[in-house]
Amino acid sequence: MTDKPMRARVGELGQKVFPNLDEWIYFRDRDRDVAERNATPEYQELFAEFPLIEPVPQLGRPARIVVVPQEGEDFESWAPGTRNFYYEAAQNLRELIGDAHVSVFHVHKGEPCVNWHRRLVQYLLDTKATHLITHIESDPGSEATAWTWDSLWSFLAPRWDGVLLGVMFDSAYRFINAKSKYLARISPRFMVVDICMPMNSSMKRGRCEVGPVNMPVSNQSLVMVDERISQVTPEFDISFIGVLYPYRVEMLNAIRASGLSVAVNPHRNDTTVDADQSRANQPSWIDYMAGLASSRATINFSRSSAGPFEQLKTRVIEAGLAGTFLFTDDKDRTRLFWDRSTFGSFTGVADLPEVSARWFADPAKLDAARLAFAARTREIAHTHFWGGIEEGLRIRKLPSIGESLLHHD
Repeated sequence: MTDKPMRARVGELGQKVFPNLDEWIYFRDRDRDVAERNATPEYQELFAEFPLIEPVPQLGRPARIVVVPQEGEDFESWAPGTRNFYYEAAQNLRELIGDAHVSVFHVHKGEPCVNWHRRLVQYLLDTKATHLITHIESDPGSEATAWTWDSLWSFLAPRWDGVLLGVMFDSAYRFINAKSKYLARISPRFMVVDICMPMNSSMKRGRCEVGPVNMPVSNQSLVMVDERISQVTPEFDISFIGVLYPYRVEMLNAIRASGLSVAVNPHRNDTTVDADQSRANQPSWIDYMAGLASSRATINFSRSSAGPFEQLKTRVIEAGLAGTFLFTDDKDRTRLFWDRSTFGSFTGVADLPEVSARWFADPAKLDAARLAFAARTREIAHTHFWGGIEEGLRIRKLPSIGESLLHHD
């Protein structure tokens, strides 16, 4: 066995002596990148165009929330019923507090960052925006290939008095989380909104953040889902929708051996037998929801691909909207929002066949639990995302979006 390179060994030693050394290096590099970007002629013009506000004014105006979607109007997904998270967030909020308080700022595909930075700063000031919400893990319109929120927030924070709400999907990854930590260092008017994991004290010790919160779903999209699943009659006992890793294939075979019928990726027209096939040529979200509705129960795995972290998966809320019973392996996520008697819990692939057989042995109990889970899901889908954000704003003493949103349970 060959020795590790000297650089790797030195890095490991440094990490032991200074546990957050890699994070400190990351922040230093971000400081350098921001300084280099700010020194360019394009950004020097931006500084001249938008002088500092001294002192930063206190908010006292009506709420105006600007949604900056990761994939906006240049993308086919900017429509209801596509699972475009920020379309749903914007439309859902309009339905809750009214059109006058919500607007969307679109960034074009591949638009240079200095262009959309300038446009966004001007838009926030012109509209007297109080909150900006966006996907903070990457730049809008960049198809997740760029990240310049460090430059924009360091420029914007002293010139605008609003709150930046940064949504994360993959905070379990250390350096995705570090991006938000960098923004949190710039201003306390940055707040994390995480759909998967608890985030309190993740940015600053003792400071409240938001998470996990369930995916927002607009009434527009719910109508489309209901129309589609009204045409579906359950024909399988259990469905599995996802990537077919070898251990999952083994588990599904064990369930079949217990006498239950199992459908693998029933939303697809083709048959998938391995991981590569199950990732390719994905059907629409509406067809995916119909696939969930085609079985009496479905399976959810909560583990993050980043490691041994439980996440609140969107599969949970989608199962409830489709009206199917849920089997899930998480211990500390689903029970935060649903009664534990309304879904099935398993600890791993070894006990799922036994757990599923036990539930199916009592059809009346399973059906009652399924209906209760679905009813609760309808409440959560419409109110929980923005209600969770409003609660975080209240705790942090940041400007409110609307106090009526607090009644999200």
